[in-house]
Amino acid sequence: SSDLNDIKKSNPNGLEHRGHVIAITLLCAIDAIASYAYKGGVGSRYKKFIKNHFPDDYKPYAKEIYNLYRNSLVHSWNLFEAGMLPNSENIKCNNGIISFGLLNFFRAIEFAIDDFLTKLKDDKILQGTTIKRYKKLKSTAK
Repeated sequence: SSDLNDIKKSNPNGLEHRGHVIAITLLCAIDAIASYAYKGGVGSRYKKFIKNHFPDDYKPYAKEIYNLYRNSLVHSWNLFEAGMLPNSENIKCNNGIISFGLLNFFRAIEFAIDDFLTKLKDDKILQGTTIKRYKKLKSTAK
């Protein structure tokens, strides 16, 4: 969050020309928290996290966010099949092209993390998965 705020301060016109770097960080953050929340492979956990915790307007696009954004940016450094805007534009699909503003996406991730942490307080399944993931990572610490 502080890195994003620093970038916004240094570039008051938006995140134009910095979007890929910020987007990769945000997309990987979803990977990380989804690994605590759900079992399964990266793709299934990732999509499940979006469907269960993101704001409603993002939920129908879980598959596309994983495939067209996360995979394309992280593995190929491109967004040939999707659009990313530098400000707070809402997620939308126009002529088959999904796009959203990076700042809107950041707020959606904040919402999702808050939702996950709220549900974690009472959901025994989420608690079990989270503890198991934590113990697994802790066991690798040196």
